[in-house]
Amino acid sequence: MTKDADGCLQDIHWSKGMLGYFPTYTLGNLNASQLMRQATLDLPALEAELARGEYGVLREWLREKIHRQGLRHPPAELMRRATGEPTRSVCHLDFLRKKFAAG
Repeated sequence: MTKDADGCLQDIHWSKGMLGYFPTYTLGNLNASQLMRQATLDLPALEAELARGEYGVLREWLREKIHRQGLRHPPAELMRRATGEPTRSVCHLDFLRKKFAAG
């Protein structure tokens, strides 16, 4: 027997009708793609390190660019400081093209 707790209503946002949260997921994806692109530009060996399961360099980059700066700047300014530009969709679209073209 299937229970709601095992299905689509397991996310509290659905059961409480809190659909307003879903745009923040999209914004998070856009920002993550843009941050990853900048980290890759700043750290040329990053992809090889990640492929080996080595996350320390990326963690330090994030600490410097995001974690230590997070309370000092609003999100839009934080992104501009970390990547040199405001949040843009182009980085996420490039990520999606690469991901799905590879398959």
